[in-house]
Amino acid sequence: MDALSEAILRLLRRQEQSDRRLEQIERTLGLSQQPAPEPQPPPPPASAPPSPPSPITHHPSPTLEARVGLTWVNRIGAVTLLLGAAFFFKYAVDNEWIGPAGRVILGLLTGFAMLGLADRLWRRGQRIFAQGLSGGGGALLYLSLYAAFALYHLVPRPAAFLLLLLTTTTTGALALRYQAQAIAALGLLGGYLTPILLSTGEDRPWFFFTYILLLNAAALALATVRRWPQLPTLAFAATVLLYSLWFLDRYRFEKRLVATVFALAYYTLFALTPSRWRWPAAQLLAAVALPLIWGPRRVTFLVLSLALAVAGAVIADWRRLPHGIWFAFTPFWLSYAMWHRASSPTGPTLLLLTAVFLLWLAWLPWQMLGRQAPPTGRLLLVPVLNAALYFGYSHSLLEDNYADYLGLFAAALAGLHLALGWSLFRRYTGDRRPVLLLIGIALTLLTLAVPIQFRGYRITMAWTLEAAALAWIGVRAAEIRLQYAALAVFLLAVFRLHFIDSWVATQTTLWNLRFLTFFIAALSLAAAAWWFRTGWMGLAPYVTAHFVLLWGLVLEVVDFAVRNVSPENLSSARTMFVSILLALYAVLLVAGGVLSRGAVNRLLGLGLIVIVIVKLYFYDIWLLSRVFRITAFSALGVLLLLISYLYSHHRERIESWWTRDSPGS
Repeated sequence: MDALSEAILRLLRRQEQSDRRLEQIERTLGLSQQPAPEPQPPPPPASAPPSPPSPITHHPSPTLEARVGLTWVNRIGAVTLLLGAAFFFKYAVDNEWIGPAGRVILGLLTGFAMLGLADRLWRRGQRIFAQGLSGGGGALLYLSLYAAFALYHLVPRPAAFLLLLLTTTTTGALALRYQAQAIAALGLLGGYLTPILLSTGEDRPWFFFTYILLLNAAALALATVRRWPQLPTLAFAATVLLYSLWFLDRYRFEKRLVATVFALAYYTLFALTPSRWRWPAAQLLAAVALPLIWGPRRVTFLVLSLALAVAGAVIADWRRLPHGIWFAFTPFWLSYAMWHRASSPTGPTLLLLTAVFLLWLAWLPWQMLGRQAPPTGRLLLVPVLNAALYFGYSHSLLEDNYADYLGLFAAALAGLHLALGWSLFRRYTGDRRPVLLLIGIALTLLTLAVPIQFRGYRITMAWTLEAAALAWIGVRAAEIRLQYAALAVFLLAVFRLHFIDSWVATQTTLWNLRFLTFFIAALSLAAAAWWFRTGWMGLAPYVTAHFVLLWGLVLEVVDFAVRNVSPENLSSARTMFVSILLALYAVLLVAGGVLSRGAVNRLLGLGLIVIVIVKLYFYDIWLLSRVFRITAFSALGVLLLLISYLYSHHRERIESWWTRDSPGS
């Protein structure tokens, strides 16, 4: 079909040339008359589709018909012919028409004949048809040489290898000559199959992997010269398959050197090729191969993993891919997770983790300051996961022998993030999210450092002081998110006061660590309220400060009753002491509100008085014994009258303040 179509085209061109020559001769002799001009058809309307092109042109476009008739039919015809030859060959073998040597010679002669015919047709212009014949001839040569070695044992293994390598080289040269990627792919496929076809069970990894490396280099060279993107993909897939088959069947620990050398060589070769996916795939496969090769408790793995991580970061920066760091970050931590063991050497492992941690930590400021890359969400996620993974794995390494220093380790890590955040704050004037993110990581590490390093009440003290510092920084920097972080840490401290610190008994009144903890918490909350000043953010910590201080005082009077009152009177004494304490605190609140003109203190005092009255008349009156009941009612009566006197004496001033006071003042 291809030959027929080419012949028809040549005939049409010759006919057109003959007509032109005849017309020129007639004009020269004056024998021709000028034909009347043919009427031109009216132009089609604007909405009408353009008329179809002429079916016969000097340069026909590659239509679907031509693509099917010239290319696909050609390819299928070559494969069909090859299968027909194989079936005939099998039939001749079954009937013993041809001996082993004759079969191989016949196959080789047919293959060379197809290559020669393909070259002749290519020089005559039938290039597509020549490509199909050339591919079929190369495949027939591969089959004949394989049969000569594996089936009939006519040639030794070295000779068969050289012949197959020569065939691969020949098909590559023909692919360049015919500009046919399909022929190049066929030659490479035969080259990659050669070690499998000629395998005798003997393992020679240095020769095997060097051969594959040379094939890969040839594939990448062809792809670069002719811009054939499918060849590197074929080379990558074949390399991964052959390396995996060898590793699963032949790898032993004594072969770790050859396995490592060529794993890194293949990684280097494919990571530097211009492709979106081959570099990430090569990075991942190389990172996974290292722990499988070296196993646990091997310092060499640490050095190689660090080198691979650095190489991935360099490639990502070289390609100007800010988010490309994920292609190095993820494989490294996956590789380390596969290798990590509790009995791994602490010193070298921690050194590796620290070096890689600093590498990932420096990526964000380098991209923002050095490459002017915008801090997107995927880029900001790197320091978060980096800090979490590094601290988690380092904690597991240090907890057995260095548990006393883990809190300091977390604090130092927090200080490093704070320093980096401050540096970005001074040098980068754009988006402030990276600065806030680094500060948030530092605050999280500081919060974790407190319970790791301290015990008992010191944890709560450190949390409340940290929250107060956050409140001050948030107000000075006018950053609402830092103020929210302060409130979150305060909430964490209040929960610890209630669920842990309140249940520890003391031996002295007021002069003990428990009351000091409550006092520091109340003082920190009051300081935060003073810095926040107005609004609910100022009111909430202020009310909580009074609640915490009163709570600590209640615990002190309860323990005092336990230590100094007989068991039969303990319940009555404890109830009376609490009621008097609440009433006395209410009086102080009201008095403070009168003196400072603060409506909040007065309202808190009145609310507390309501609680005391309800408690006195609905609970204490039924529980207290006679002596304690008299004492409680007498003391509370005096205190209530004192509050009433304050309001009576300062009534006009208090009423005038209401017009100017606000609940948040």
